[in-house]
Amino acid sequence: MKLKEIAKKANVSISTVSRIMNNQGNFSEETRRKVLEIVNEHLKPGVAPSKLANISYNIVVIVPGNNDFFDNDPSTSADLNHLKEEFEDYGHQIHIVKHNTDLQSSPAYKLLSEEKVDAAIIFDPFVNDKVFEEFEKLGIPYLLTNGRTYKIGHNYIDYDNRKGAYNVIRYLHELGHQKIGIIAGPKQHLVNLNRLDGCKDAFRDFKMPWSDTNVLMGAFDPAHGYEAVKQLMSEDPSITAIFTFNDIIAFGAMKGLAEMNIRIPKDVSLVGFDDLKLSEFMVPPLTTVRRFRYDISSIIVKVLTELIMNKNIAEVQISLKTELIERESCAKVANKG
Repeated sequence: MKLKEIAKKANVSISTVSRIMNNQGNFSEETRRKVLEIVNEHLKPGVAPSKLANISYNIVVIVPGNNDFFDNDPSTSADLNHLKEEFEDYGHQIHIVKHNTDLQSSPAYKLLSEEKVDAAIIFDPFVNDKVFEEFEKLGIPYLLTNGRTYKIGHNYIDYDNRKGAYNVIRYLHELGHQKIGIIAGPKQHLVNLNRLDGCKDAFRDFKMPWSDTNVLMGAFDPAHGYEAVKQLMSEDPSITAIFTFNDIIAFGAMKGLAEMNIRIPKDVSLVGFDDLKLSEFMVPPLTTVRRFRYDISSIIVKVLTELIMNKNIAEVQISLKTELIERESCAKVANKG
């Protein structure tokens, strides 16, 4: 039975059936019971309402155009795969297209003028990206994820990267660390800026001296971690803790520290971000920030679909929690010999 047939039988709209099936909206108990009785009688378990209604939206996922984007960051690849599977389960068409800061030459920008796009997800957006303005101009609903702006009117569903980074610095401060080196990601990526802002918030709140020379930015890859940690420790040997903006960078930093005969955590504590499966098997196991990545895809799909259908929504801003996972790569400063 199709969604429209359920709606006809219950004498309600298709939208009402969809909302009740997704546990959304405020309806009378009588209407809800009537719809659910028909649904339970005729609907196969696990079938999405959009498939029943033969609704198929054209969704574009915009990702950074650099070639190492997928290769060096397995957490990003996992996020995108889960997102793709979730949209396809709902019967929608999804296209992953590359984007760069030069809007006119960007494949994503060209796609907007060539194809019908119902909605877009900007995954790992750039700082001061003009593509947001294009979506607003064209009236195309969009969501930012894996990085957000702080501007009113920009829709996002994202992990609270700022708070996650803040909690790392607070944790290191509680262990007695005052000289903390930061190996960050690419400066033009919003997710990097969000985590950097979280660090600055914590340094300010705990009255720790901030030094730009102890922050090195680069790609989210192990080579950056390897080279940056050597530079940091050579230029300022008094650093007692290092925070890397993802676990992949931390793996490279581990190799660099080992070559310099700097022990983790006896000489330097090390923290990552993402909680990759490999992180707990490193020597020592890596302290890191966990993002609950399996939950976010279903939320994005449901909210983006709602943005397409409901033009009365002014903005959507949803933050998902992160959690600091304590392992053996950190120690109190007093324990160092």
